[in-house]
Amino acid sequence: MTRWAGVSELSLMLETGGPGAEIYANGRNQVAVTVSFRPTDENGATYHGDISWPNRVHLVDHVSGEKLNWRGREGWCFTDREDRYFHHVPGGGGPAAAEPAGDAVDGTQRFTFYVSCWPGADRKPVSARVETDTGEVCTTTAGSGSFEGKVTLDPLVALVHRRSGVGWDCSRTATRYENDTKYVTTEAWNYYLSLDSADNCFVTFSVSGCWSDPGYEGFFACDIEPGSRRRNLYGSYVWYREPHAGSYDGDGGYGGLIVNFPDGNKWWDYARVYDRPHPEQYLCFTWVRATTGEDGWHIPNGPVDTWRVHSSPVITAWDRYGNTGRFCVDGSGAERGIELADHA
Repeated sequence: MTRWAGVSELSLMLETGGPGAEIYANGRNQVAVTVSFRPTDENGATYHGDISWPNRVHLVDHVSGEKLNWRGREGWCFTDREDRYFHHVPGGGGPAAAEPAGDAVDGTQRFTFYVSCWPGADRKPVSARVETDTGEVCTTTAGSGSFEGKVTLDPLVALVHRRSGVGWDCSRTATRYENDTKYVTTEAWNYYLSLDSADNCFVTFSVSGCWSDPGYEGFFACDIEPGSRRRNLYGSYVWYREPHAGSYDGDGGYGGLIVNFPDGNKWWDYARVYDRPHPEQYLCFTWVRATTGEDGWHIPNGPVDTWRVHSSPVITAWDRYGNTGRFCVDGSGAERGIELADHA
């Protein structure tokens, strides 16, 4: 039975094909590096058997030969797992055509790794190293002949997005029953959190500090004014579920359940949310003003057991390179709309 004993060719390259790339030092931004080699058996013929990776295929420091950290959380790291959000090279136009591939017609094996780095990492020249079944070690650190290839990765200081650099605007949105004003008049405005950049965008969000109960998902603030027999209700919602377009695309786009007061008032409505292009790039909030007649709004209803109830959600937003921003909204001001601030 033949064994993998050597290689006749060994090289590595970036997915972009260039000699180097920049990468944000945040532990999430990834650069794809493909190692290619033609394995041979004890007789020098092409070997077509299975090759274990990453046990036998590594990325190493071009100067010292030290292996990069496998799935580590400090310094320079590499993995076989592509992060679907942050696998982009800044200024490189996004992922190119590098893909993990098995045994080619000529026997060449190709394996793609995804490199990241953490804060404090220095510039890193990277080479490839393979270890055969017989213990033979082959590297591209020589940089000549059939064993060649080096890429240089330059860390960039991770960005921290602040309130001053994000988009935050609002516009009137429709509700399904807004024309039914016999018992309730409902008005709603959507607020949109996005990244104010021509060449970057937010790609995913995490929200904490809002209700997630069925019928009250995203609800975080309610103020029922004591005057006028408590007929005026102000409410705030954040539509946190992802993917945004699929989660809230209800009948006619009315996917946001609002003003859900089934006890006593027997009323609920649906707002049109994620109503702008590229919903995956922004987080949508809805602010509601609803006025009822008769005896005003009834409590308790769902999580509303006092005339004023609120929380203050915290939002973490990640851009396409894995940089983050943390923001908050103060639910105590529900009667004034929704205001965004930096989270301390």
